[in-house]
Amino acid sequence: MMAAPIAVLSAGPLLKRIAEELVQCQAILSRIEHSVHLSLDGPAAQVAPLSWQKNLQDIDLLEQNLGDLALCLSAIADQPPVRTLCDLNEAQVLGPLRLEDLRHRLHGKPARLEPADPIEIF
Repeated sequence: MMAAPIAVLSAGPLLKRIAEELVQCQAILSRIEHSVHLSLDGPAAQVAPLSWQKNLQDIDLLEQNLGDLALCLSAIADQPPVRTLCDLNEAQVLGPLRLEDLRHRLHGKPARLEPADPIEIF
């Protein structure tokens, strides 16, 4: 019996998408920093209602994104050594990721317009 074909990802575009995700993580952190500064430097009226809570919720999103990106990079590092960028085993690289939206974006599919889950204030 023949084994099922392995789905592959091209390493170059995947690494580019990982870099784009890291830039988005940087933007999330910038929004969080801005909200914290506003809450510490002035009255709460300076911040639009609920906008600071959404920005603080982004701390959890940032933590999850960075964790999944680390898993992805670790899986790439575990691939057999080659001399040039190559195709990667999709299941091994993206399979362990916890965040469906991130896995979707790293696969090169368009980003969703709406969050997959409602906002949960922790």
